[in-house]
This record gives sequence, C-alpha cells and structure tokens, in this order.
Amino acid sequence: MEMEIQVLPPSLLLAFLFLLALKFLLKSRRSDSKLRQVLSPEPPLPPGPWRLPLVGHLHHLVGKPTHRLLRDLAAVHGPVMLLKIGQVDVVVVSSTAAAEAVVKTHDVNCANRPEVAAVRIVAYGCTDIAFSSYGPYWRQMKKVCIVEMLSARRVKSFAAVRERNILDLTRNMSTGSPVNVSEKFMTLSSNIITESSVGKIYDGFLPVVRELMETITGFSIVDSFPSWKFLDVLTGTTSRFWQIRRRLDKIMNEIIQQHQTEKKSNQSEEDLIDVLLRIKEQGDLEIPITFDNVKACIVDMFVGGTDTKATTLEWAMSELMRNPEVMNRAQIEVREALKGKAGVEDGDVEKLSYLKMVIKETLRLHVPIPLLLPRMAKQSCEVMGFKIPEESRVLINAWAMGRDPEYWEDAESFRPERFAGSGTDYKGTYLEYVPFGRGRRLCPGYQFAMATMELALAQMLLCFDWELPGGMRPEELNMEEMSGATASRKSALWLIATPRFPPPA
Repeated sequence: MEMEIQVLPPSLLLAFLFLLALKFLLKSRRSDSKLRQVLSPEPPLPPGPWRLPLVGHLHHLVGKPTHRLLRDLAAVHGPVMLLKIGQVDVVVVSSTAAAEAVVKTHDVNCANRPEVAAVRIVAYGCTDIAFSSYGPYWRQMKKVCIVEMLSARRVKSFAAVRERNILDLTRNMSTGSPVNVSEKFMTLSSNIITESSVGKIYDGFLPVVRELMETITGFSIVDSFPSWKFLDVLTGTTSRFWQIRRRLDKIMNEIIQQHQTEKKSNQSEEDLIDVLLRIKEQGDLEIPITFDNVKACIVDMFVGGTDTKATTLEWAMSELMRNPEVMNRAQIEVREALKGKAGVEDGDVEKLSYLKMVIKETLRLHVPIPLLLPRMAKQSCEVMGFKIPEESRVLINAWAMGRDPEYWEDAESFRPERFAGSGTDYKGTYLEYVPFGRGRRLCPGYQFAMATMELALAQMLLCFDWELPGGMRPEELNMEEMSGATASRKSALWLIATPRFPPPA
C-alpha cells in the first residue's frame, strides 16, 4: 500500500518557520540579557539613610546647617549619597574624587540646572547666566559675561567705585564704640555691586533685591513636591514670587529707561547695564537678547555678588580675631608695604601675599556657597561605581571638601601659611578647593569678588587696631553659621575699631 505524504502549503510552512525562528531569537535575547546582567550588572543606586513615606529624607535635614548635616551623613553612607527630598532625587557629592567625576568626567551631562519656581519667575524664565539651562543661549551669555561684563579690564575699571565706597566704610567704622561689622560689610557689598551694575542707588531697589535674594536662595516646598499642585494654592508661594517680580520689574524698567535717556559719552566708563543695553542694540548676537534678558543678568549680579562678598569679609575678620597671631602678621605686612599711606589703592594689593593667603584660607573654611548651585544630570551616568539617575539633582558639598582631612592637614584650623608656594587658585584647578565652583559652571564673577574683598580687608588692617567688645577673649567668639545658601555668621560680628590716624576727609 502506497503511503500518502501530506505537504504543507508553502505560505503556511514559511509562517511556521518564521514563528520558530522568532521564538528562538527571543529566547536567545533573554539569555543574552541575563548573561549581560551577570557579566556587566547595572551600577547600583547610591546609598542613603532611612527615609519616611512621602517626605523622603527631609527629616534628616533639620537641626543644624544643611552642609554640616550632609557631611555627617556622608561620614556614615559614603561620599556619594542619594536622598529623596519629597518627590525629587538629590545626589550629594562630598569628596574630591566624586566631584571630579561630576565636574570633569561628566561635566557636559551635569551642566544643566534644575528649574525651580522662584528662579523661573524672578529671573525672567531662567534667562540669567547662573540658572539658565546649558545650551546655545547659556554659552552666548557666559561669553558676554566673561568678555564684556566681568573681564579683567572691566573689573579694573570699577577701581574708583571700590575705593570710594571702602573709604566711606572707613569713615563709618571710626566711632570708638562697638560696630556691627557684619552690617557694614553688607552695606559695602550692596553699594559696590549697585553702583557697578546700574550706576547709582535707586530708591526702593536694595530692599527688593534683599527680598529677591532670600526668595531665590530659600527652600520652597512647592519644588520638592512638583506634582502636588494644591501646595502652591495653600502656601501662595508662586503668588509671592510674582509680587516680588512686579516690584522688581517696575524699578528695573525705570533704570533701563533712565540709562537709555542719559546715554553715557564715549569717554565715560560704562556700568554693567550700559554694557548689556549696548550689546542688545548692536544686534550682533546669534540669539538676540530682550530687555527681560538684560534684567535677568543684572539680577544675577546682585544674587551672586552681594551676600558672598559680605559673608567672606565677616568670616575673615572673625578668624583674624580668633587668631591674634595671624592678625598681627597680616597687619604688619599691610602696614610695612603701605607705609605712609592712609588708604589702600587697587594696585597695592599685589604686594600683600600674606593677606591673599588669609582670604584663601577663609574661603576654604567658609566657602561662600557651601553647597554649590545644584546641577542636573541630563542622562543617567556613573560616579564612583554608583548610578546617578536621569534628571536627578546633583549637589556638591564644597564646604565638606574644604575641610576633608584626607587633603588638608589640621583641616579645622585657620592656617593661611598652608597656601605659601601653593598653586591653588580660585578656578577649581585643584578639586579639593572650589570656592567658586569649577568647570563650565565656574562663577564668572570671581575676579570682581576678589578685587572687592582684598581691597576692603587690606583697608581694615591698615587703618584700624581691632578688639572684641566687653573684654571678650578670642576663644569666646561665637563661630556658628546660619543654615542657608550662603553660610553667614549666625550672630552679627561686633568689634571695636581704633583708628591709627584720623579718618580721611
């Protein structure tokens, strides 16, 4: 009997073979995936302390200044930590090696800033330099800032502004009774930045700027719970930001209008708003700038340049009062270098190498912004074997790095001579010392800040002998700092200044 063989239709046979091949391929891919996970596992997330539902790790950040709390947590959990602040992932970096990975290895990926409500509103849609997103606009405006606004030549052109305001400070110190030095330095810093930026002090401007700085640098619960829209309604946070913005706008519009009406002659020096208006009118930029962009850049100057200089000066004087031998050495240097002079000029500062070391050491122990402005990881990346999640915020604890005993001998002591013969600079060349940041996000205004701080401190040491009020001993001076974006003294610094010669007329 002849056997009949059934032959499948060609189309059905092809379909069967295709499904068989697909099954084999999927199985193979799953096997390869498992093999890859075994051979090259995805890096783990950074460790962190225990957390609560909803609020995450917020409860760990109360009681002491945030930078100190984060240093203490890093001592337990390591130099790369992952915190959940409400709904937001925050990676905290507390060592030089970890910071190098962020600002050098992954600098481009971590060059963005997170957008927060206060900055979005009062900095005109984050179109300033400090908070704008990394990209063509930011690169353009940073170039404008470095080449036009805060170049070495431009900073030098403001020498007369600095000298005049520091001379006024000298007169105001000569009271013979205790003086609130913290307040005097804040006034000095505000006046110099105002005159350099907009030409003169306008009525109502400084109070708005002060409120603006508190707004931008303060904690906002709305930013920690971005999906909880009802929080904004309950707290009125955004409404308050817009009130400040409207008041700021009114004054800034007046300033711009006055500058346009009273254009300076070619012979007179421009202030910073003149520079920005000139660049806007020339129209040579690839991305044209608006009046709002001009305002945003001026806001940057005040937010970044007022508190930081005043805070550094008050800490420098605090450390000198706590360390009389350092004070004596610094005064001797200034007075011998400037013998016969009743005031310090910009060019004199280059002779004062020890004074420069005093300021460097002050910036090491009392970094103006202890937690550098937050970065944001555009994509996930790896730092010291840990995965940094995409769009997480990255905080560098520069304060902790400046006191790291692995890099600094006797790290908690004030020893300016440690910088003698050192190549340490303010650009973050050595990552254990980053008072003004590092990489693409290095503060472009650091030369402007240093020029003011060096001149002011030299004048204080030249013109006055200093003592603590009420017979207080140096070791009794309270050195606690506040918790905030700028870690200023918790209590104002009061000192008695005894003039060495009559104050200048």
